[in-house]
Amino acid sequence: MRARIMNTPKEKMIIYGFDEEKTEKFRQTAKRMKTELSVLPPESAGEQVGYLAGFAGFSPKEGEKITDSRQCVIFSCMDGKKLSQTVDHMRSNGLGGIPLKAAVTPTNQKMTLTELMDELEKEHRIMHKGEEERNV
Repeated sequence: MRARIMNTPKEKMIIYGFDEEKTEKFRQTAKRMKTELSVLPPESAGEQVGYLAGFAGFSPKEGEKITDSRQCVIFSCMDGKKLSQTVDHMRSNGLGGIPLKAAVTPTNQKMTLTELMDELEKEHRIMHKGEEERNV
């Protein structure tokens, strides 16, 4: 008899900070891509990414809940091909231009959502620095 791995997180998109109109577009994208969608409540910004993605070994933070005004999309347990197809469908469904996007990694699953968004903003600024200088 083969052993089964239990508590393996499902392939999913995790979204934070979007209004109902964009959330509905994410629902359409998730349905089309046959991917689970997790819509995070505003007070989840202080939670670890691993917990938000449903990974074993993570639990909710005790104490004060943290909110953040930024928007973020996290892709969990998607292979490269599926991730690329999902991002393409997001663009075609009016969800392009979202700068804070990440896939869950062993490093960022230990970060809080706010820490991840801080890191993504730094990377976005560095990647687009040349574009900003050309547009001046």
